[in-house]
Amino acid sequence: MRPLRDPAKLAAAASSQRHLREIHAHLLVSGRIASPSHLAAFLASLASSSSDDDDDGDLSYARLLLPRRPATLLAHNSLLRALARGRRPHLAFGAFRDLPLVPDNYSFTFLVRAATALAAAAASALDAALIAGSVHASALRHGHAGDPHVQSGAVSMYAAAGDVGAARAAFAEIASPDVVCVTAMVGALATGGEADAARELFDGMPQRDHVAWNAMIAGYVHTGRSREALRLFDEMRHAGAAVGEVTLVSALTACAQLGALERGKWVHSCAHSRGMRLSVTLGTALIDMYSKCGAVAAAMEVFDSMGERNVYTWTSAVSGLAMNGMGRDCLALFKRMESTGVEPNGVTFVVVLRGCSMAGLVDEGRACFDSMKSNHGIDPWLEHYGCMVDLYGRAGRLDDAVNFINGMPLEPHEGVWGALLNASRIHKNVELGKYAMDKLMAIESKNDAAHVLLSNIYADSQNWKGVSNVRNMMKAKGVKKVPGCSAIEVGGKVHEFFVGGKTHPRHKEIEMMLAEMNQRLRLQGYIANTKEVLFDIEEEDKEDAISLHSEKLAIAFGLVALPEDMEIRIVKNLRVCEDCHDYTKMISKVFNREIVMRDRNRFHHFKDGACSCKDYW
Repeated sequence: MRPLRDPAKLAAAASSQRHLREIHAHLLVSGRIASPSHLAAFLASLASSSSDDDDDGDLSYARLLLPRRPATLLAHNSLLRALARGRRPHLAFGAFRDLPLVPDNYSFTFLVRAATALAAAAASALDAALIAGSVHASALRHGHAGDPHVQSGAVSMYAAAGDVGAARAAFAEIASPDVVCVTAMVGALATGGEADAARELFDGMPQRDHVAWNAMIAGYVHTGRSREALRLFDEMRHAGAAVGEVTLVSALTACAQLGALERGKWVHSCAHSRGMRLSVTLGTALIDMYSKCGAVAAAMEVFDSMGERNVYTWTSAVSGLAMNGMGRDCLALFKRMESTGVEPNGVTFVVVLRGCSMAGLVDEGRACFDSMKSNHGIDPWLEHYGCMVDLYGRAGRLDDAVNFINGMPLEPHEGVWGALLNASRIHKNVELGKYAMDKLMAIESKNDAAHVLLSNIYADSQNWKGVSNVRNMMKAKGVKKVPGCSAIEVGGKVHEFFVGGKTHPRHKEIEMMLAEMNQRLRLQGYIANTKEVLFDIEEEDKEDAISLHSEKLAIAFGLVALPEDMEIRIVKNLRVCEDCHDYTKMISKVFNREIVMRDRNRFHHFKDGACSCKDYW
């Protein structure tokens, strides 16, 4: 065998255990393995090449070669570093425990890196905090917590664990944090809900790499500040920072939150123009964006074009069909997922059950629920039970819903009682609504949506005393109703409208269009549905109040500002009321416009006077 200078390259080229032993023998004979640096490189390469849980041969071989009484930690630390950087960072902890000498600052630098990866993937915040805290405590005991690399790594580690307080404390101990450390702190603050503090730190950075930009953008997305995320994304591009897949995935998520389809399409074309491969992560983000913008065909086109998919990709596609009311298509895709051997997870079943609920597929939904444990070994979560109550309740099977709750092996949570309360509203069952409300208030006394639902039940039955009691209850508890808000994208910019709002720059045109809409609809027989107006006032005043709902303002602006052949797409933060739903159906016919509306529960696709939900929502 012709000698090579780098033993690591030899190890990487090994095709079998026998080949590995031949390489080792060659290194022994040539004397190269006697060099501490060559041994370290050889061990690190062996550890790196053992990449899956079922093949520990190279790693086991590496451990056999470790010197039992080394003069230095070089070889052991090399193995530790390789494990910390690899796919199985938990193995680094075993290697750390096996150190034959007292660990040095390099040992802890690599252990902190392994803990960062484990904390990020931990099943719970408590597990992540325990991992991070134990490693930091060990570094303190051995006197290496003050090492600059360990300090910087500790900030990243606590950031990954979601422990903002500990990250702040670790960051405060660093005299001159480098860009990596500051970036980690920006990410910790942003994802921890302290986006303003993160932005202040970010703006104060003398130098920012693409990682810092990505951390701040992702933080805005994580806290629901999507407009700021997209503005910062634009600043990043103009600053010339490297825009990669991570950046675009965050931008797509922001577009999904806003329902900004045109902007999302632009991000998609940006990825394409840069020659980016349609990876699992990027493809899944695109499916999610198109689905949450109501563009189901585009979402499925991306799904079908992907060469590789994981459970998250399938779940995202199934969810897209479910939220757009395509229950049978959702079930069909779920069956296709099972047939390909991709094992569904708990989230997959949540979205499948929601799809069945929205389409009224009671028997099919029950079969899916039963298959969770029997076919896939998944114990139902509280969310699954809530979906089943919603499934029975929407279909009018209220007794079945109550019996299902009574038979639950878990204590019902707010989602279960909320689903029963909503079913009571749909089917105008006042007594059951009061029962569900009492149960819900015992768990979550300041749930504004629940109070509004009960008010709607009373208002629908003309029980104004009941409405007044609920309003007094809300006032006493300090519960405030979230104001209705509808957003529409025009020319790449998202415009927001609130009920009765008059601040839009084109308000006069919107007002004129509203008058035209009302006139044309009345000629077609439209009569305002005022049953959900929560005030005992004159009918004319109720009609005035309901005529200025935020979605009507957004539709009026869409008719004014968008080309006649373009769909009007609206995102609303609350459930669309019955009057606005009927009103929008008529608008789609009278003005010959397709309207896609996403409310807090689902999508409504209005066309030719009908809605995709078939009035079942």
